[in-house]
Amino acid sequence: MTTWDQRAGRDFYSSSNWLGFCATEHGAKADTVISGDVAVPVFTGGDLAGGSYDWNAKLTERSLPALPSEGLLVGPCEGYQTRVLGPGPVDGLLAELRARDRTCVAMYLDTDGVRRFRAAGVQAPPVLLDCDAWMPVPEGGYEGWLATLSGKRRTAVRKEVNAFTSAGYQVRHVPLRECATDIAPLAVTTEAKYGFHAETQDDIATFRNHVECLGDAATVALCLLDGEPVGFCLYYVWQDTVFLRWAGFDYSRLRDAYEYFNLLYYEQFRWASDRGIRWIHAGIKATKAKVARGAAIHPLWLLDLGADSPLVGAEQAVHDHNSAFLDELLADATLARGIADLEEWK
Repeated sequence: MTTWDQRAGRDFYSSSNWLGFCATEHGAKADTVISGDVAVPVFTGGDLAGGSYDWNAKLTERSLPALPSEGLLVGPCEGYQTRVLGPGPVDGLLAELRARDRTCVAMYLDTDGVRRFRAAGVQAPPVLLDCDAWMPVPEGGYEGWLATLSGKRRTAVRKEVNAFTSAGYQVRHVPLRECATDIAPLAVTTEAKYGFHAETQDDIATFRNHVECLGDAATVALCLLDGEPVGFCLYYVWQDTVFLRWAGFDYSRLRDAYEYFNLLYYEQFRWASDRGIRWIHAGIKATKAKVARGAAIHPLWLLDLGADSPLVGAEQAVHDHNSAFLDELLADATLARGIADLEEWK
């Protein structure tokens, strides 16, 4: 383990290999900024326009003021996880970042990072971006997790598991290098379902970047029917956590047997049971389905770290957006149940 990975600790998306993947995949330059005991990864360059890390696209969607389009991205440019590494004040770290003399934006920053940067003098209000879902793996693994659910949900899960088993599916865990070409068409099909256009060769190239940068840590749970893959879940194990990364299915061959939930959640709880895994990081999107299956949700923020942010004059607009986001969560009984700490969202 590198010195940087020791600093990264439990944060897989800050690990050196993941940062290398981000740089390779996006043609960006990865760097680190360190001040005393605290540090963050940063990226410059690369084509992030129109994607999840295009900060102006996110601000425009929320009718908020735009920032200069080019600058320093604080945190990785994939993974939806930015954390300040190391304990203590971040005054020196903020000064180091601002010394780069360019726009400096942290995206998908956790609440702890927001609080620390604000305490160090950042004036811009944080903009709420999304919910981050974490599923605890209790003692007893799958059965222990099942016991934490309501009686109604336990019955539903057992029904979904039985349907999956009766449909004849099998699940096998293999390194990504062994199946990248086979699962690329499944990835393309799922991307198309959600409005993203990709070619099979594009996804094969991305899978190869995963393998090149992360080796056999890039692992796939294959959903097999008659020996052929009809679904996959790419994941990583880092210390005590499974990080779910990518899923795809051939919908024309599925048997309406809750394939998604079985492959991404129920199978992962079984797999984790005997391996000392304590968390499954399920990330953003499909939040309600994750909370219904025991996930806790935390907020992820955009924070402009610049000394002269246009967002400083838009505090009310930012407050209104953040409040509306939280109110929508609280209005849904299932989502409200998943909020781990209400103060994080305020």
